[in-house]
Amino acid sequence: MKKTLILITGLLLLFSACKEKTSPVNLFITRADDYGNEVSHSMYILFHIHAFSADDQITRLECSSFDSENGVEQVFDTLFAGTKDVEYDYAHYTKYYTTSENMDVKLSFTVHTSGGDQLTQVIHYRVKGNVLLVPYENIILYSGEQSTKPNGLSLEWVSPIITQTADSTKIDIYDYRPEDASPDVLSHEWRSRTGIKFVRYNDFNFPAATIKYLQDSYLAGNKYSSLGNISTGDIILVGKGNNAIGVFQIQAIHDEEGFENDRYELTFKKK
Repeated sequence: MKKTLILITGLLLLFSACKEKTSPVNLFITRADDYGNEVSHSMYILFHIHAFSADDQITRLECSSFDSENGVEQVFDTLFAGTKDVEYDYAHYTKYYTTSENMDVKLSFTVHTSGGDQLTQVIHYRVKGNVLLVPYENIILYSGEQSTKPNGLSLEWVSPIITQTADSTKIDIYDYRPEDASPDVLSHEWRSRTGIKFVRYNDFNFPAATIKYLQDSYLAGNKYSSLGNISTGDIILVGKGNNAIGVFQIQAIHDEEGFENDRYELTFKKK
């Protein structure tokens, strides 16, 4: 009987110890999209985050990313108050990479509680690095003399703009008009108000252009803040600093009588 009591007492103590070791905070990270582990650049992948604690309040949720090209970067850092249970949806934008055909990325999610506890969960995904550029066709850029038709471009969404009325921070490319130039003659010169640089590279393989090929070609080329003598068939790489953005191919140039219909017909490819 004495041995039985000792055994029961031991089991109760073990059960009590196990209960005391219950995690003070829980964190669950799940993907909320159907893209899989290998994704493309410049897209959003979705995460659903669930953090909860039986005893303390959730005070903070943070996320950092790591890859071999950029190192550690802070992604977000969010504070909470007055809750023991947090559900949070996060859309993560995937970068493009130039130093690897495929890039492994690590996201570290960390939750903190009012009791000083914290827990980290790590999620991995892979970005396909060397993919084809995205094409934008049938772009029309009119003469800078125009004030009613698009004579400039914003490259973020590849949007035609009218420079006379547009926000100057959006005028990435425009048809430059010297003050002493005849209004009836197309200038064949492009400039930028946002720091875009131009590289003319007519041997560039436009049909097969990939992200890495664009970046390598842009870095190797001579970069100019303006580009003149633009002709049909020219291939023009554009970027900021050492980062390529995209590449134009001049499909046709129309320099008609007057300036109303003077224009460039373009195809653009970008990351």
